[in-house]
Amino acid sequence: MRLWLIPMIYVGASVVCGLALPRIEQAYLSSYTMNLSVASAQACLSATASGMMALTGIVFAMAFVMVQFNAIAYSPRLVLWFARDQALFHSLGAFSATFIYALFSLAWIDRGQSGTVPLFSTLLVAVMLIVSMLLFARLVQRLSDLQITSVLQLIGDKGREVIRDTFQRLRAAAEDQDETSRTSRRRGLWPDHATHCIFG
Repeated sequence: MRLWLIPMIYVGASVVCGLALPRIEQAYLSSYTMNLSVASAQACLSATASGMMALTGIVFAMAFVMVQFNAIAYSPRLVLWFARDQALFHSLGAFSATFIYALFSLAWIDRGQSGTVPLFSTLLVAVMLIVSMLLFARLVQRLSDLQITSVLQLIGDKGREVIRDTFQRLRAAAEDQDETSRTSRRRGLWPDHATHCIFG
């Protein structure tokens, strides 16, 4: 799957949820409200939306600057492998989805001068915010893996894995060849022996 599709899926899912869930909640779950004032809920959702976009800009500017800085020390192929890490794109998608859904939820606060705060939409924004913070911590951990010690350890692990797989395939091929040879001997179909008997 193309990496740019990952944040697009997050954005599309947040738009669909932002259009559908508040309407479903108002139609069938309107009795469930949060014991919070309209002004406080609007302030919380506004802070979440604006903070997520600011965090997105800061984090990804730092990430790409760090990747460019390490491009001096590492080969372009290795830096490209780090830059295409899916954790980066999942973090971008989660940050954007939290921002978009917070805006949709903000539009349904005090809908129709009801003076109520939807419970499930507000809780979903809180859950998305927590998930975004967990992904942020994971992203910081991935950025710390760009240090030379971690990179050398990663290269060593990958090299040992490639060597192990190569020798396993060679061993399996040799075992298959030996099994074929034993089967041919048992059936009297060993090609060298048959050729020798026929042509003397």
